[in-house]
Amino acid sequence: MEIRSVFQTAKREWDNISISLELCGEIGEFELVHYIESKPELIRSLIGMEKKIHDHDYLTRDAAFVFAELVSEAVRRLGLNPNLANTFGGGYSWVRTGWFDLVGLDFDNLNNLEERLTQEIFFFRLFYPSREDYGWLFDSPSTVSSFKYIYDKFRSWQSDPVGYDRDIKLYKTEIDPIWEGLTAALDVQYGQC
Repeated sequence: MEIRSVFQTAKREWDNISISLELCGEIGEFELVHYIESKPELIRSLIGMEKKIHDHDYLTRDAAFVFAELVSEAVRRLGLNPNLANTFGGGYSWVRTGWFDLVGLDFDNLNNLEERLTQEIFFFRLFYPSREDYGWLFDSPSTVSSFKYIYDKFRSWQSDPVGYDRDIKLYKTEIDPIWEGLTAALDVQYGQC
């Protein structure tokens, strides 16, 4: 796949992300050169995603990496700090592809790992509050408004970390079962002797 095709794929997805985040603000133009130099794994994932899209739609690990990276960049441009931007990108990727983003998780620091997992679970919970259909279209009004709601929640956490603690306590009974399932799947020995 030549670089022009990679750019077209990346631009198509960036434009789709822009539409799904349109209520959050303007994310600007996509800059492939930045990624060629700093994130060659994104280029590989774009190629892999495009090769598999006909058979698997966006339900691939390659697509998960692409969305995690591109959305993280998009919300950084909208003002989220890098930590929250990476979490938002991972959450977006999870609800978009069904793949939980493992890239960028720090398995050596259990406190950071717990916070990141909790925030991504919270993202998932906010996006799917009671829906039975887990499919979505990037440009549907419910998807766009859900992302705006979640983005605003992340912005509030950024400016008021105490609000984050309050939200986690409020949703704890809904988050804990997902948290336990993920930590078991990831084989994280958190809280065990």
